[in-house]
Amino acid sequence: MIDSMTGYGAGERPLGEASVSVEARSVNHRYLEVSCRGPRWSLALENE
Repeated sequence: MIDSMTGYGAGERPLGEASVSVEARSVNHRYLEVSCRGPRWSLALENE
């Protein structure tokens, strides 16, 4: 019997002089939390 459906994934990639990090978590299939970090100029790409 499975008691937990928790998942986690993370990745990082160099992008010129900066790097971009992405992290995703899911807890018991109820919530998904995604966190992205990158250089300030990349904020304009957030909606794409």
